[in-house]
Amino acid sequence: MERFDLSYRIKLNGELTETSLLAQLVPDNRPETLPNWETEPDPADKQQTQICRIVEETGQQANAEGLFYQLIVRLHQYSLGRENHPESIHWQRGLMLGDRYNGRALLEHIGTDIKITVRAAYPDRFLSRLTEEVESLFDPKNPARFWKGLRCQIMVPCIAPCSQPGQSLFNLEKLIESKHNRRLEFPCSLSGCDQWQNIDQLLYNAPIAQPDPQKILTEKIDQVQATLKLVRKDIRYKDSLDQKRYLDLNKNQEKILSLIDQKFDQLMQTLTNEAKERPRLFSIIPVDPKFFDSPKWLKSKFQITLWCEHSRLPLTFLNPPDSKLGIYEVEISRQWLTKAKPLIKTITTTLSLVLPVAASFNKFVLDENAYKTIEEQLDLGQKALESTLKSSELLTNQTSDKFDTLEVGNVIEAQGSVLRELHAILKQKDPNFSNLGLERVQNKQGKFLWVHPQFVSEY
Repeated sequence: MERFDLSYRIKLNGELTETSLLAQLVPDNRPETLPNWETEPDPADKQQTQICRIVEETGQQANAEGLFYQLIVRLHQYSLGRENHPESIHWQRGLMLGDRYNGRALLEHIGTDIKITVRAAYPDRFLSRLTEEVESLFDPKNPARFWKGLRCQIMVPCIAPCSQPGQSLFNLEKLIESKHNRRLEFPCSLSGCDQWQNIDQLLYNAPIAQPDPQKILTEKIDQVQATLKLVRKDIRYKDSLDQKRYLDLNKNQEKILSLIDQKFDQLMQTLTNEAKERPRLFSIIPVDPKFFDSPKWLKSKFQITLWCEHSRLPLTFLNPPDSKLGIYEVEISRQWLTKAKPLIKTITTTLSLVLPVAASFNKFVLDENAYKTIEEQLDLGQKALESTLKSSELLTNQTSDKFDTLEVGNVIEAQGSVLRELHAILKQKDPNFSNLGLERVQNKQGKFLWVHPQFVSEY
């Protein structure tokens, strides 16, 4: 039953038990009150809603029998009672979820639709995750697909100035297509309503369209890093008092942490194809301490350290101190390093932002010495890269300043070949990849990840 997402073992006070929850046996009735879910969201929070409409190939709405039972099980990692089952909130056509600083969500099965509403300082990331979970159940590429012949159509509700806000639904694909065609508005389909809706406002489910949230990470990087240091300091203090780590974060801190999670997700998504064969996350530093005294080098030795894609931490921390698993010393040419700059720059910068979050919110917390060591290695890798490029006659327009931001779209996707070249370099050193220290797993969306052995059981 666990294999087919019909049940899961519950935890009591953080300890896994031999008791299982059977999703088909949850209560019928919706609770009279939902915790921390008032009629209107907190003024400091934003609310976003999407509808997962289940349809046949013809577009006719259809019923996916047992869908919500599977969602209760698949999403139990976000359950309010994931650490203590009595705190769970779920019934046969509804479910409340929470993802630490990423917000709180309410899922309801209304007719044949799954309505997902998220409230958070920055709700986009959690909403995307939950919507992806529902979509994946109908993805033909997903081996766990159960309802063949059905697909998931994402809809967003209308907003003011519509005569009846929330009553009409807009197909998300059509909104995005219209926006790509430089249309600013889309007509409401509600009978008797002549209003045209602003596409940006529909996409954000808000009266005023929000600015691009990713700019916060690129334009205010110093402020972001200062915030992360403060959050880590607060987390370590709460740990000393045995308090929940993510409580009492202010809304700006929650938003930044959510944005960093989303940036990491984007990086992993753009390198999806490469994950089928080998890991995607690594850090790189020069081996020779006199590296910076040799600006004219053509080849040099570098240490490549692999990172776990589940915990977002390097294997140097997850393995015993004397272990060499996931650590390679390889000779790299200046030409390859120059070509690989966009990819390495993006991965390293993303990891430097992810590190304070991963090191604070995992089930374990990095001590300050280990944290500083990893932080210094990431910084050293950045400096080595910049030093190489500043003195290199091979520097071209390909490595212009635009890659110094955290862009991970088509530019980095095109760098997949560079990552494959790195895999080839590692293979020369370790032909059977017996030194990886990582195992390949597949999540419920059918995507591959490379994780440390201690996390394999979670997949």
